[in-house]
Amino acid sequence: MYYSNDMMSMAAYKETTDSMLREGESLDVLGSEGLRVIQSMRGFRHSMDAILLAQFAAPRPTDRVLDLGCGNGAIALLLAHRHPPLRVVGLEMQPALASRALRGAQLNGLHDRVEIVEGDLRRVEALLPPAGFDLVLCNPPYREVGRGRLNPDPERRQAKHEMSATLQEVIAAIRYAVAPKGRTCLIYHASRLADLLTLLRAERLEPKLLRPVHSFPGADAELVLVEARREGRSGLRMLAPLFVYQTRGGALSHAMDEIYRDLAPTLMRSGIA
Repeated sequence: MYYSNDMMSMAAYKETTDSMLREGESLDVLGSEGLRVIQSMRGFRHSMDAILLAQFAAPRPTDRVLDLGCGNGAIALLLAHRHPPLRVVGLEMQPALASRALRGAQLNGLHDRVEIVEGDLRRVEALLPPAGFDLVLCNPPYREVGRGRLNPDPERRQAKHEMSATLQEVIAAIRYAVAPKGRTCLIYHASRLADLLTLLRAERLEPKLLRPVHSFPGADAELVLVEARREGRSGLRMLAPLFVYQTRGGALSHAMDEIYRDLAPTLMRSGIA
């Protein structure tokens, strides 16, 4: 039987990807140019939050970037893929997620520029250098323990609730890691915006940009994108709201179409209702 080079390449690729996956995992598209992310079929899976935050951050080519609580590495992979000179460190405390992020970097050929560190952000001093990053990204758990139903899956539960670190502990870790005049970009639930801004200022991380995210025109904001600068001057710029959909249950908004084209055109629809 004759096998073309394309057929042999596809077979070799499938063998490589199969060897990277473990039981209960899937390999999913993370962009339009062959980028892939390894995820749990039932546990934590990245959402549109990662896309919004990666696009909002707009790193410079020379930035030293940290993704704090990187999960399966979606943001780190997106940034390294879209900005070839960029080097990204991802810190993740859940071993299974850290493993998926590491294998994802290897699978996508980004292991030379994406480093995954397994560890607890509450002990960041033992894991990362102080003031070692120009840009720190974070998508903290939105819910305090005791508020809302706990997800029965441990990975999802830890991603949504402050099971392992409070917002105050997250902000303290950011303050430790970000360089003087460096930036941090976060995505957070709008209902806790006051908590976020208060804690950022307490750590001398001055909020500079804020963009509310709405499901559709007329709906309340559900998320906020916030940029703060270490020891920055006061002065907050409120950006135009971002609408995910044109109408309730309708097509993506033109702004979201632009984000998808820029970062990840084939990613899933938002979990925002």
